[in-house]
Amino acid sequence: MQRFTSVFRLGAIFLCAILLATCSSGEPAAPTSGATTPDSNTNPLPPPPTLVVIDPAALPTDSAGLPLAAIVNGQGIRYDTFLRAYDRAVAQQFTAADPAALRASVLSTLIEQTLVNQDAGQRGLVPTQAEVDAEVQNQQTLAGGTEAWQSWLSANQYTEGDYREAVQLGLLYSRMIETVTAGLNGDVPQVRARHILVASEAEANDILTRLGNGEDFAALAAQFSLDATSRETGGDLGWFAQEELVDPALATIAFSLDPAQMQIAGPIPTTLGYHIIQTLERSSLPLPEERKAQVSQRQFEDWLASLVAAANIQRFI
Repeated sequence: MQRFTSVFRLGAIFLCAILLATCSSGEPAAPTSGATTPDSNTNPLPPPPTLVVIDPAALPTDSAGLPLAAIVNGQGIRYDTFLRAYDRAVAQQFTAADPAALRASVLSTLIEQTLVNQDAGQRGLVPTQAEVDAEVQNQQTLAGGTEAWQSWLSANQYTEGDYREAVQLGLLYSRMIETVTAGLNGDVPQVRARHILVASEAEANDILTRLGNGEDFAALAAQFSLDATSRETGGDLGWFAQEELVDPALATIAFSLDPAQMQIAGPIPTTLGYHIIQTLERSSLPLPEERKAQVSQRQFEDWLASLVAAANIQRFI
């Protein structure tokens, strides 16, 4: 069973990761001249998606008369800002087979960035211009001087203003991640549970009946579970925080069961099949560093999704 969540999805968080790596490692991001040229031993890359032409005159405008791609809680996202972000996405090969899907993804990224910026402003966490100036100067020095820096900006579809905004966003995301996930620095609620994964609801119900008749959970897991990772240990998933399970519904149930009562729940349908789960222990424990990063990713992603759900968003493209 794939226990844990995947890495951040592409979008605002991906940009954040790039910028944080750039800003914290002491090395500039690797320059790129656009699409990578495949060698003779690889399949050619698919052609980049073509953006459906939109008449800017048909879009609403801001107070300066400039076309808008979206409005987020009353704050406009300009259409020219969207176009530059789209061009960067194509050049960096974060492409989709369907241009409309890529367009929606790029706009969603800009919307998420706007929401994070708004929330950071309310918390007083927006980086100062001096902090942005220092980071941009550091990157220019690492790039090898003014000429090399300008070449890097051009190759990566950035204006100087765009890059300053991106650096500010990267610093801001770093602060917001620390703020949102601050609770992970101490003891974190966790459970230890075991499960049996089968392909059909009928199979799950049959196993539940056998468990009800007193058969051993671990023995049935070893015999019937489709989860090769935990099958050999009687279905034991070990200790985990709620954000670590792939399926949120399964995690919610695992944390709702009372270990003292040896409660068993199922069948629980997920994309993997049908689960029978039993929570064995509950405690608050420190998260090992190798797991903390993954939990913080999921926690931040959930927080960002809540911002999007609560926002007043108008999309025009």
